[in-house]
Amino acid sequence: MLMLFTVSGSGELDYPKRANLYNPTDKILVAAHRGIHSLYPENSIPAIEECIRKGIDIVEIDIRETKDKVPVLMHDASLQRTTNNNIKIADLDNEELKNYPLLFGDETTEYTIPSLEQALQVAKNRIILNLDYKLDDLKALKRAYDLIAKYEMEKWVIVTLNDLDLIPELYKLNPEIRIMPVAFSWLKINKIIDHEFLDIIQVYHRPYSNYRIHQLEKKELDIWVNALRKYDKMEKAGDNGFEKLIYIKKVDMIQTDYPEELLGFLREKGLHD
Repeated sequence: MLMLFTVSGSGELDYPKRANLYNPTDKILVAAHRGIHSLYPENSIPAIEECIRKGIDIVEIDIRETKDKVPVLMHDASLQRTTNNNIKIADLDNEELKNYPLLFGDETTEYTIPSLEQALQVAKNRIILNLDYKLDDLKALKRAYDLIAKYEMEKWVIVTLNDLDLIPELYKLNPEIRIMPVAFSWLKINKIIDHEFLDIIQVYHRPYSNYRIHQLEKKELDIWVNALRKYDKMEKAGDNGFEKLIYIKKVDMIQTDYPEELLGFLREKGLHD
């Protein structure tokens, strides 16, 4: 499934042939990191709506909880970076968030911090939501799961999970919701492979040995890789970051800060409709 680089006579790394990695019918889904935040504030409703308009497959949103235990969209524990107010989101009730409009660059906008419930309402049957929960807390995750079930979005949500010990309990909450464990080491990957019900995994962007490739192929796991930072930076600098990423390994989903550009690239390669 995934391929190693070979070394040429000059000592430089050669990329494997794309035919060795992708079949003609293979497609790669695009995940927009915090929505399309080049036009709107990150983790905002319009950033999600713009993803829908542009035909992006998945929008990644960060989830934290307010003082009154309402799941909301926010990456940082503090509102300093996103609203220019040095206060923790956990110290505010959800109703109070209306007093802290989101920034876009240095400018204050009309947009406020949305709740997960609002995001589910907007996304319902229109786009897949990837929930990157910033609290590895089963009670907090259950509150999110209850909302997902309320809006019948089980098939439209992927939950990112860093604490692998929570996998069995989280699965029991609702087996229909996809859990995506994060595993950047083979120790963790092996732990994930033991769970027969998992069908997706987030891994590090590095090539693997043929033995590891066979392990992942056998499990039929969807592979999620981040272009964030390294490959996004290369792409922005004109250094073919997306091209290099898909030649490192076979992937099924790529998360990026440049979703429109990635979508265009994949369509040119025949890897997206």
